[in-house]
Amino acid sequence: MTLHLPRHPAVHVTTYPGKGRGLVAAAPIRAGELLEAAPVVPLRRDQLGARTDGIFGYPFDWPDPPYVEAVALGVISLINHATTPNADWALDIPNKVIRLSATRDIAAGEEITIDYGIPLWFESA
Repeated sequence: MTLHLPRHPAVHVTTYPGKGRGLVAAAPIRAGELLEAAPVVPLRRDQLGARTDGIFGYPFDWPDPPYVEAVALGVISLINHATTPNADWALDIPNKVIRLSATRDIAAGEEITIDYGIPLWFESA
């Protein structure tokens, strides 16, 4: 099976002081637009590292036993948390893909964020 895994041309990676890398809209993005479809590597509990161990600091919930989390292989792995996000993600378990979409219009220059939906292990900026 071949998958088409697009990324919106306006989604760029940047660095935010005090937060590290994150995503920014380089041009206006409309609500509902697909920002990225990223493949993932599902992980079992025994394969998980500490939240501070490199790639293990960027997991997504993956409720597909025996897998519990997944690491995304796209720019979605760099997205920052916000309590009032402008994007959301959805799992495509059969295809092992995470889809990131805009939940509202996003202005050029605006950071693209999601709500992690879990207890934070850091202080929210």
